[in-house]
Amino acid sequence: MAYDQIPIGRFSLITRLSQKALRLYDERGLLVPEVKDLCSGYRYYTGAQIARGVSIKTLCGLGFSLSEIDMLLAAKAHHDACTIRELFGRRRQEIRSEVQRLQQIEAILENEDASLELIYMSLNEPLIKDVPPQRIVGKKGTGAYSETISRLMPALCSQIFSEENKRNGLKVTGPFMTLYYDCEYREKDATMECAAPITGRIVLSDPEMEVRTLPGGKCLSLIHKGSYFNLHEAWCRIGAYAEEHNYIACGLQREVYLSDPDVVMEDELLTELQIPIGTGADRPGN
Repeated sequence: MAYDQIPIGRFSLITRLSQKALRLYDERGLLVPEVKDLCSGYRYYTGAQIARGVSIKTLCGLGFSLSEIDMLLAAKAHHDACTIRELFGRRRQEIRSEVQRLQQIEAILENEDASLELIYMSLNEPLIKDVPPQRIVGKKGTGAYSETISRLMPALCSQIFSEENKRNGLKVTGPFMTLYYDCEYREKDATMECAAPITGRIVLSDPEMEVRTLPGGKCLSLIHKGSYFNLHEAWCRIGAYAEEHNYIACGLQREVYLSDPDVVMEDELLTELQIPIGTGADRPGN
């Protein structure tokens, strides 16, 4: 066998890379066979490519993505130590985060009194999601949080589900929500708006209600399971996460009520907390 024409099967044995993986690396341009037989489609590698294959295998084992491996190999070829250190440092941080997550899981499972509810609340982490623009109808008010929501939400529903709007074919297209206007926690004079996404023609008899488009964009999202009385704990978690990751709130914070409290038991209620975000680059003066 010529050392400069190694069939894919033999190359797979040498490098300990599966043929499926080798075909993927070929498609991605990460490890392209030196020769491809146009008639048979067979792939042939060279002895000089063995080292690159072994490097890819090693870096995969360290948890690097294919795009990161491509950057690392390119940096090695160009003697770019700075890029290599940066990628290694990023991977170390990811490993530390994963170790902390696994330690958290271990601690929960060691607790003899652990329940499924505790596990859900402990492991549910914030995530970034794209939220589309929504046409909403809302009613704004000021006061203590629970008291004001309890006042605004029935007023909103009475308008949406009026006989005239039913005849118009007005549809609610998603969960009801509360939008918060203040930049800080306010005990008794918070400003908020209860709203619902809608489609169709709506007739409003309440002059304090408004129909408009709620902007979309990226949001930091966290699902809270349980009573509304414990929502403050979830807000603390998502707020701390945003601060830790340098996310900047750039819109109205929202509670999206995924469950109907008239149908679902209190401890089974699901509420999504959303914070429209930017990054540190969005800070004034940057």
